[in-house]
Amino acid sequence: MGQRIICVIMILLLSHLPIIKSTSAQWIPAVNLECQAVHSSGNLEINVILDSNKSDYAECTVSNPNMYQETIRISVDSGILASASPAEIYVEANSEVDFQVTVRADNTMLNQTIELTIIAEVVEVNGLPPPTSASAESNLLVEVTVYQEANATEKLISEKSDDKSLVYAASGGAVLVLLILFIVLKKRK
Repeated sequence: MGQRIICVIMILLLSHLPIIKSTSAQWIPAVNLECQAVHSSGNLEINVILDSNKSDYAECTVSNPNMYQETIRISVDSGILASASPAEIYVEANSEVDFQVTVRADNTMLNQTIELTIIAEVVEVNGLPPPTSASAESNLLVEVTVYQEANATEKLISEKSDDKSLVYAASGGAVLVLLILFIVLKKRK
């Protein structure tokens, strides 16, 4: 009789093994990251024009698919561009948080395309260091377009067209004076 009881207990314990395995899988840290440019081209676009806003941003969502709170560190590799983003984000269990990553160019840049890499890494799980590492990344392109040469050309064309306008206005005025003089002389006769 004692062997039967032990056998029944073993069968019950073995039947719960898959439940124990799936529960322990939920304690592994995980993070998901999605970033998108706000332009229809799918890329960030910076137009470097003198005295203008030389920045653009991406909208990102970091999500925690687990049943505990995670602290997630955000890192940005933007090459020669300056960047700004939150350093750490707290994400509750089974939820997501939206944030922005901004990149900025300076006046000395040339026309180029730069790769932007955004990395989300789990650094704490319920306030403790994670047992394993977990990270996710998103890659975007930043198109930098410089308009300094175009502005110089437009200024030169504008100055020349102003000069031509002055010449046309003066010649139009001279024609008007001649017309009035012609009418006055015609009436005297």
